[in-house]
Amino acid sequence: MGAVISHLRGIYTSFTALIRTLSALNARYGALLERVHAGPFLPVEKPTESFWMRDPPFPEMGDVDEEEEEEVDVVVVGSGITGVSAVKTIFELSSSSLTKPEGQGNDDQRGIPKIMVLEARQLCSGATARNGGHIKCAPHEEFARLRRMLGDDERARKVVRLQMRHLSALKEVGERMPWGEVREVETVDLFLDGDGFERARGNVDELRGWMPEVDVRVWEGEEEMREKFGVNRHVVGAISYQAGALWPYRLVTSLWHDLKTKYPSLTISTHTPVSSITPNASPTHPYTIHSPRGKIRTRHVLHATNAYTGHLVPALRGCLTGVLGHMTAQKPGKDFSPVCHGGRSWSVMYGTGFDYVTQRPDGEDGQPGELMLGGGLFRSKEDGLDQVGVWDDGRVDAFPLMHLRGSMAAIFEPRWGAEGKLEGAWSGIMGFTGDMLPFVGGLPVGVGNGRRMRENVGGVGDGFGEWIAAGFSGEGMVWAWLSGVAVGIMMMGREDDELVEGEGRPGGRLGEWFPVEEVRVDAGRLRRARLENLANEV
Repeated sequence: MGAVISHLRGIYTSFTALIRTLSALNARYGALLERVHAGPFLPVEKPTESFWMRDPPFPEMGDVDEEEEEEVDVVVVGSGITGVSAVKTIFELSSSSLTKPEGQGNDDQRGIPKIMVLEARQLCSGATARNGGHIKCAPHEEFARLRRMLGDDERARKVVRLQMRHLSALKEVGERMPWGEVREVETVDLFLDGDGFERARGNVDELRGWMPEVDVRVWEGEEEMREKFGVNRHVVGAISYQAGALWPYRLVTSLWHDLKTKYPSLTISTHTPVSSITPNASPTHPYTIHSPRGKIRTRHVLHATNAYTGHLVPALRGCLTGVLGHMTAQKPGKDFSPVCHGGRSWSVMYGTGFDYVTQRPDGEDGQPGELMLGGGLFRSKEDGLDQVGVWDDGRVDAFPLMHLRGSMAAIFEPRWGAEGKLEGAWSGIMGFTGDMLPFVGGLPVGVGNGRRMRENVGGVGDGFGEWIAAGFSGEGMVWAWLSGVAVGIMMMGREDDELVEGEGRPGGRLGEWFPVEEVRVDAGRLRRARLENLANEV
């Protein structure tokens, strides 16, 4: 009898422990959903210091205090990579210089729209200045996920091709903006558990049947991986393919400087948070933008604030949320090998999470560049739940930082070295949707703040509307640039035109290269993008 009672007590203890765990999880889940819907949605005034923002090539662009216009064609809220891409596209499609021989400018500003960019803090101080600088799409993982979600092989393939196209597009832009350090790298996913590696290997086999043009290589065997990648026995398998890396803040601020030089009709106002957008009675400029500096009437509004969009578009608060991400800059030890000279990037894959790493090119003194290492989301105090529904990039949490400090050292010892040094640690806010796809396009009636769209035949001066390109779900460097290009084309009413190819802009019709249907904002998409779906995944 004593043994039976002891056994029952054991069952009871285990059961009550499980109930407590579920109760705690339910409480955390409830708190998460409450945060997601309640906000605050606005960026904090004093963010953490990002390594990327040190020594900018155009320091005067950080704080731009220009006199605001009372009436403009376009107001862009947000000054990161999405905003600059859209503005560049609108100006280029509005300019007759596209018909001139290469190298000749355009002094005639007739027909060039008036565009005002409003930024709550310093120029480009949000996610673009705080991410990993990793132009990386894992094609095998994305294709497998999208096939399941979209239920259509061709649609999945189109999305993956769009993501992979970002490398060539950004390299093209970076050739004229060398401060951005845009370069191609070999990337390698290093797996720490066998189950994860086997799933990934199966996804690679699946991808080869549908996208044979993508070169993905599978590595296994301790000796082979140690010789090729320098890793130790903790790595059970690896997958390598093509990716890219860049200095995103320098690239974008250089582009803003370039656009300001070329187009006098561009106005930028930093430290100007938008408090609200309201409709007005004007037949041509039906949106009024409210900020501490006054009111602006405009034909078009573009929301390019990623995670913060819910502040001005309340209808998206259940579909788009902020997620806190952590980043570090670390100097590797002198024994770190094999030496890559900035030509390789890494992802460390484990359980439900992963870390992502790029390396800057060697310095002028020949010393290896900093490792830009981010991740550790699921290593937080509440296993990642406390990082969702957060818009505060003024904090760095200890648990993810502890993880990131040891991530590379753990898998590269003894080829890491004891001299590894933390050069900086900061945080940023990612914008996640419930279906892990962005919102790109016009905001329909009932979602936006104003009237029904009016067709833009010939340019932004011929219509009006409210637009969005946001919600890149931690994959901004393979979504944001071409999403900005796409929404710029839409705002110009040129979706069906056979456009000439431009710098960082594909030619042809928009729908031929951009997945318009998959990212549009409509009732069905809003249901699929409910954040409860994301919370269930977490």
